[in-house]
Amino acid sequence: MGKSGTKKENLLSIFLKENPQLLSDALGFQVNNITLEQRIAYNHMDIRGVDSKRRIPVIIEVQVTKANKKYLNRVIEMIEKNNESVIVWIAKSFDDEILDELKKWFESHQKEFVDFYALSLHEDTIAVLEKLNEMYRLDIYKNFYLLRELNPLLNAELVNHQIHPSHCGQINTNPSLPDFDRTEDVKRAMLQVLRSKIPYFLNFHYDKKTNRNDRILTCGAGKTGIIYRCSAEDVRNLAFVELYFDKAEKDWYESFKGIERELVATIHKDLCFRKRRIGVYFKPDEDYEQTFEKIAEVFQKMIDGFSLYILGGKELGIPHSEKDYEEHTKKKFVQFPIKLPEQPFPTEDSYRIQMEELSELLLTK
Repeated sequence: MGKSGTKKENLLSIFLKENPQLLSDALGFQVNNITLEQRIAYNHMDIRGVDSKRRIPVIIEVQVTKANKKYLNRVIEMIEKNNESVIVWIAKSFDDEILDELKKWFESHQKEFVDFYALSLHEDTIAVLEKLNEMYRLDIYKNFYLLRELNPLLNAELVNHQIHPSHCGQINTNPSLPDFDRTEDVKRAMLQVLRSKIPYFLNFHYDKKTNRNDRILTCGAGKTGIIYRCSAEDVRNLAFVELYFDKAEKDWYESFKGIERELVATIHKDLCFRKRRIGVYFKPDEDYEQTFEKIAEVFQKMIDGFSLYILGGKELGIPHSEKDYEEHTKKKFVQFPIKLPEQPFPTEDSYRIQMEELSELLLTK
């Protein structure tokens, strides 16, 4: 994992989502409606798409190391649990032993109604991913062209067809329009606008958990304990974008408050600081699409402004309050053997997932 905190597997998955034709060319059929990190019935899927012609799901496992027994067992389990599907295993490379085991397994499981593809990566893929992983996180997206220059990026090592060519499933290949009377549809539509307007903020490319009682969309800001939150209309009938700081990250909030004037000048004239939140709040338009556009405009300025410090390592200086200044000075010159509190969410991804399950009530206590 590089200084940006982004895993190489995640980068490759996002790249393939944004370049579906590369997948389609490697598989020989059109793949549409690609989503990342789907969890269905406790099963994790790196990438999920749809074979638009046959209307069946395409489930993709992404591995940026050499294919091994651990992943082999995982892929076989995926095949057994996902009947009437296309299963794709992408890995750095496949040796003859793994391919032979796959062939033997398929020979003894002829009744499995699954098409399977093993795709290896171009020999320079890992080096390019490592280069991307070391970049400032907001610069990664515009440098994805480095992966497009690898031709071909994906090579078929093993193909096994067990679905009849004339078979057609029942998946709807044309996603339905959002129903703005449903809270979860409003959030999904808002997220789609954020993806299109700010594609370089990679966390937007992952689907978010939704429920009918939560009007707020949350997204990790790049550091555990700091998250972005937004809503097209919350319980106060306000639209907003804000950066929320957990209690453990109060020093970050105080440090940002110390440069409040600078942030107001560069991000938004109505930027507010209160209760470990930094945000812009406004009355929503009657039309959701117009509200989404305003949210995206504010969100982009906040991401560009705050990420310089959270992701880019730009110095914030000392905390702005006198008490924090004294504590900062002590920490600078004296080391205290203190016991650090246990961190319940050790990674950004796990924190993001957990926070998306919290209600507005929990966050406003």
